[in-house]
Amino acid sequence: MKELAAGGESETVEFKRTTGERKEAAKVLSAMLNGQGGRVLFGVHPGGQVVGQNVSDKTLENITQACREIRPWHPPSIERVPSPDNANHEILVATVGAGANRPYSYKGRYYLRSGASTVEMPEETQLALVLERAHGWDRWETADSQLELDAIDESEVHAFRDDAISAGRGKFETSASVADVFRAMNLFDGDGNPNRGAVALFGRPEALGSHYRTLGCRLVAVAGTQIGEDLRDDLLIEANVFVSLRRAMSFCQEHLHHPVRINGGLQAETGLEIPSAVVREALANAFGHRDYAKAGLVQVRVFSDRLEVLSPGGLHFGLTTADLYTDHGSHPWNPNMMGCLYRRGIVEQLGSGTLRMARMCADAGLGRPVFTTSGASVTCSIPRRGNWLAPDGSSLAIGKPETTVLARLAEGPAARGELAVRAGISEAAARSVLVRLRDMGLVVVEGHGRGAYWTLTSAPD
Repeated sequence: MKELAAGGESETVEFKRTTGERKEAAKVLSAMLNGQGGRVLFGVHPGGQVVGQNVSDKTLENITQACREIRPWHPPSIERVPSPDNANHEILVATVGAGANRPYSYKGRYYLRSGASTVEMPEETQLALVLERAHGWDRWETADSQLELDAIDESEVHAFRDDAISAGRGKFETSASVADVFRAMNLFDGDGNPNRGAVALFGRPEALGSHYRTLGCRLVAVAGTQIGEDLRDDLLIEANVFVSLRRAMSFCQEHLHHPVRINGGLQAETGLEIPSAVVREALANAFGHRDYAKAGLVQVRVFSDRLEVLSPGGLHFGLTTADLYTDHGSHPWNPNMMGCLYRRGIVEQLGSGTLRMARMCADAGLGRPVFTTSGASVTCSIPRRGNWLAPDGSSLAIGKPETTVLARLAEGPAARGELAVRAGISEAAARSVLVRLRDMGLVVVEGHGRGAYWTLTSAPD
């Protein structure tokens, strides 16, 4: 308890002198339910002094009663902890986890934690959370498509079935029909017709009509580094997800470089300057996670310094761009459609694609992919060979020493001495390079003294 109090208040910890502040505490708990969860400690002063208070059954009842103003109703768990310095007093710890039915209100108002403060939730955040709550039982992909099986490209379904069997990810018979596959993959509506997810994945282009304007993609190759510069190529694809994915992949292969390498046997090898698996993952995420209820198409832009893949819709379920560089759970907006991409072997594992992309880019000697969001869309920017991207996705001109150090940091945080060894340079040179990169906003130092380590700067949310 003393260690917890010494850590101070934070996004997940709040101190209250006594249960006389229980109404304010209930408001704080509602904010914590809208975030990561947390604890309110009764009997601890704001400065961290642990004093405790007298506790009775009535005291516990008062806290529970105050929390009844939280909607949806979510009572906290309450633990009685002996005060370390007063045998007659106790500390009460009220705990909530991250709420499963966000947003939560207190007395009709919605709150969030911002550091150690509780602030009112912006209206746009309230709306996003309400939509996420409704999403569990009313998803675009599971709604009636108003189409029948003759709108489905049977050859694409059969190719999906065969690919899933070949990848060891589909428990289908080799002779499974379209109906068999759709039943197994939750692609029928309540009347036994293809749902929207089925049409999005397998619909014939001529059957999509005006009801499915968000299917397809826009493919652009730009002569420079800005979208306003001359276009070398511009294609509009109006087709289902699998056809669009193949066309987008071919477009990237056509407009990215194919460097030639000589292997140990003096044989020439060619590959894509950005690993094909990275490009495929970026495209699959864009088509699989996008919000098909929002206007707009997936956009693929090949610039002279980077590849950009833009997906309509924002990040959901509390996910931030910084989370994409760490282990994070899988929360697909279109779980049935994303499951089909996995079954076909287009994505390797659900929830780990962005981490794998960063590792593959580092292994290929490329800069780290950058993820940015505007709320209306999510953009994945991947630097082309010889380039590096700032946290906001803009391109930076940097020298070879900086590129080397950044590539090593893409492998993981490191102390300056360790980084010098990784990069094959002196510690003095590493110090100079890190200072330049810090001034450019590409790296930050965490900790102090011998415990300090350097890490890449996360993209701003």
